[in-house]
Amino acid sequence: MTLQAAKTLVWDGAFMRPGGAPPALFSHDVAGFGPAPVPAMVGREVLDDGLLSPLRQAFPDAVHRPYVFLGGAWKGETWVAATGVISGVQTAPLWGVQPGDVARTLRFGSFFKVVDGAVTELRMLVDLPGLAAQAGIPLLPPFAGHPEPAPGPREVSGVMRGPQQADETAATLDLVEAMLGGCNRLTGDDLASMGMAAFWDREMVWHGPWGIGSCYGFQAFQDHAQGPSVRSFPDRRGGFHQARIADGHAAAFTGWPSLRGSFTGAPFRGIAPTGGPISQNIMDFYIRRGDRLYENWVMIDLVDFAAQCGQDLLAPLKTSACPPSQQEDFP
Repeated sequence: MTLQAAKTLVWDGAFMRPGGAPPALFSHDVAGFGPAPVPAMVGREVLDDGLLSPLRQAFPDAVHRPYVFLGGAWKGETWVAATGVISGVQTAPLWGVQPGDVARTLRFGSFFKVVDGAVTELRMLVDLPGLAAQAGIPLLPPFAGHPEPAPGPREVSGVMRGPQQADETAATLDLVEAMLGGCNRLTGDDLASMGMAAFWDREMVWHGPWGIGSCYGFQAFQDHAQGPSVRSFPDRRGGFHQARIADGHAAAFTGWPSLRGSFTGAPFRGIAPTGGPISQNIMDFYIRRGDRLYENWVMIDLVDFAAQCGQDLLAPLKTSACPPSQQEDFP
């Protein structure tokens, strides 16, 4: 199956319908990996029961809007990836977040491995703390980044539905891999040791999950996103990926986990250091402008991270009920 055929398969099956991807898109023995508290799954029916059906039931008439959509090859495998939002009225509970009578947006990131006309592996993260915040239940302390449940692209589209020029694809992948190499040159908590200014546009935007937020400009990115991570995990290393692809001026990667380190530094998002090893399941989606990275959407499974630190981030959902009048209505 060609890369273009794989992209068409996923686009038509996963995004162009309310309720999301139908079970027929997947092979019978598909492997599924979802956000905490969803466990790893094997089998089409198990994946549907554990991940897809809860999303369909919670947002039965939702619109799926990808901000970045691309495909590529990684170690001989064909992958298609996307990030964006699911938008609609939530009519049923979703992993503890109660429904409401106003429209909500749920950020998602997805990676699909395609083999012989079917998806044989799905990795998906959603921003559950962001959805809980819209229901009036904050799961994370206040943060310095901009709180944007639906951070769409500014200028450059990341939807790569058609074939892209090979030289553009190579330039994007080379830039992302050089940036990752810089991240792994981190020395202690010295941000400058990574040399990030060489890879990022001065007008860059970094869209993190709820609890971190969006950062406009390179300095805000260093102050509110990369800096706190480095101070919390000074020996952190990344690049442990199941897939890392580029397509034209877009790129994406994911790892389960993608980042590893020791939680020996400062508290992270209200969680005290454990002194022991930690990891983070992450998805990154990039848009390149010229020779620099311009916009970056990041999904981090903070619920899983908190569980590694002995905390149940979803505990307030089990004891709190937010009446509709207290729900936050975000644009």
